[in-house]
Amino acid sequence: MVEIIYTDKVVHGSGGGKALGFPTINLDPEKFIGDLKEGVYYSLVIYKDKTYLGALYFGPRLINKETKPVLEIHILDFDKDIYGETVEFIIGQYIRGVENFKNKKSLREQIKKDIEKIRSL
Repeated sequence: MVEIIYTDKVVHGSGGGKALGFPTINLDPEKFIGDLKEGVYYSLVIYKDKTYLGALYFGPRLINKETKPVLEIHILDFDKDIYGETVEFIIGQYIRGVENFKNKKSLREQIKKDIEKIRSL
């Protein structure tokens, strides 16, 4: 399988990931609508010649009653503010589909499971 490296500029999101304890970088989802199955993916993020593991989410944030898809990546072991900067990323293995969580606690627990799975791949 050929890995495609995408390049995009980091934009401001709603801050929801940070509030959950899993800050994300937000990217433009438009180029993926209709071409990428919605859900969580293993990803790699390349920033300033370093590669990091990431948990990529593409889809609507149902817990916030949103219907439009977002593209956000929680970069593991990374705590820099890089708004406005350009990153490269690779979308890897599909982890799971979009789910609607009854509360933020259950969402946080699922994100922890997703990250464990990504670290094991």
